[in-house]
Amino acid sequence: MTAPALPDTSGASTSSEIIHRWLVVTVSLSSSLALSLSGTITNVAVPDIMGSFGVGQDQAQWMATAFFAAMTAAMLLSDWLTRAFGMRSVFIIMMVLFFAGSVAGGTAQTYGIVVLGRAVQGFAAGVILPLTMMAMFGVFPPQRRAMVAGLFGISFIMGPGLGPWFGGMAIDAFDWRFTFYVALPVAFVSIMLASAVFPGRDRNATKSRLDWFGFLLVALFLTAMLTGLSNGQLKGWSSDFVVGALCLGLGSFIGFIFWELIVADPIFDIRLLRNPKFAFACLASFLVGATMFGSFYLQPVFVQIVQNYTPLRAGLVLVPGGLAMGLMLPLGGRLADRYPPSLVLASGFLLFAVSTWIMGFTDANTAFWTFALLVLVGRLGQGLLFPPVTKAGLAAAPPEKMGTANGMLNFTRQMGGAFGINLLAIYIERRTAYFSELLATTQTEANSATQGLLATVRGMLGTAGLPNVTEGLVAKLYLGRIIAGQATALAFRDTFIAFALVSFFAVLVSLALWSPSRDR
Repeated sequence: MTAPALPDTSGASTSSEIIHRWLVVTVSLSSSLALSLSGTITNVAVPDIMGSFGVGQDQAQWMATAFFAAMTAAMLLSDWLTRAFGMRSVFIIMMVLFFAGSVAGGTAQTYGIVVLGRAVQGFAAGVILPLTMMAMFGVFPPQRRAMVAGLFGISFIMGPGLGPWFGGMAIDAFDWRFTFYVALPVAFVSIMLASAVFPGRDRNATKSRLDWFGFLLVALFLTAMLTGLSNGQLKGWSSDFVVGALCLGLGSFIGFIFWELIVADPIFDIRLLRNPKFAFACLASFLVGATMFGSFYLQPVFVQIVQNYTPLRAGLVLVPGGLAMGLMLPLGGRLADRYPPSLVLASGFLLFAVSTWIMGFTDANTAFWTFALLVLVGRLGQGLLFPPVTKAGLAAAPPEKMGTANGMLNFTRQMGGAFGINLLAIYIERRTAYFSELLATTQTEANSATQGLLATVRGMLGTAGLPNVTEGLVAKLYLGRIIAGQATALAFRDTFIAFALVSFFAVLVSLALWSPSRDR
């Protein structure tokens, strides 16, 4: 990756250069915080949006999945766009695109436009986030770039952690549509500042051809696979549409692998995966994204649907964990420098797995601070994941392929986030349907508890003067809502436990990266 042409900082800096440097840092960190925050800010709005448009969990997850899928694909374009058109132009155009996607989502009258707006937001974020990190690298000398990476990492990590809180405040003050507007003031100010402090196109930069065909295959793979998976519960897993979409996604993936092996300048260097350590690092990075962004989606939805929290209260229960994760990131880097990265990575996954396993035993009566503490423990573990997986992956790659390896690790992490959210929502929907059917079969005339409940409800309605026919219908409706609520609670219980098992598997993947001789 070619660094942007910014002022030389190898020697003593003048006051104007210092001012310029910190203006670049301000624009980069504020914009990256706002964009990463947008990735999770709508998660607390899921129940409201489900009610507004009449969609289930399998469709509601598209708000998060579309964002991360588009972001994943766009990250592959960021470096080429910056070198081809210049940092200033790309940043401004993508921020305007983010602005347009936010307005489209916030004013949407159909659920499809909401998803489209989220996809546009994600695409803009995927291009801008790597660009802003390179902008910060360009204004600091090489010996201070570790500090720069830590600063950027904190903003990138804290954004998703604080997103539900900002979303809850927006919904509490207005409604779910305002979750799309929270980042717009920052976007507007960033456009103004970036036009003054970011450099234009470097005419001396090395020009390279973009692997457009590889990019199109990746985009087709993500779109087809995620569409097929999210429609399986609605249309039937054996339907022509779902089978066709999954086959198209699988075919695109196979085609992408073969194409990347023969193209001269691959967008994703498959050959690096021949090294087992790097292949395991990419798998671990995928699991980092799946567990992190999957939990950002699952937890606020659980506390709203099962525990009946307001959006603001749902955001507040996640705030301590979000702050702790951001503060844990520098410690994770220091631990990965002093101890084998694989062991630090395994420790982080283990903490998250234990906290998620215990969440599987929570219910509607679990106290606010009990659940907040469980989230906090899990976020402490997640704060240990980013530095060691990056260090272990780069250590397994050839020195001349560092840039490519880093891009592959970022790509697999974001792809893990997209698929993690998608699969979690599908699993919740399937388990809810299973438990609904199972509980419904027990509601018979021979069930004394059911008959007693119906009689009690009918008696209460009778005192209100309702006709006998209406009493029976309303009592059965009430019973149906109780069954639906219980089925949903059981489905979330199973989902947390399954999620914990995936995290325990991630611990084993992390340990597979351990090389005692190399780590010493």
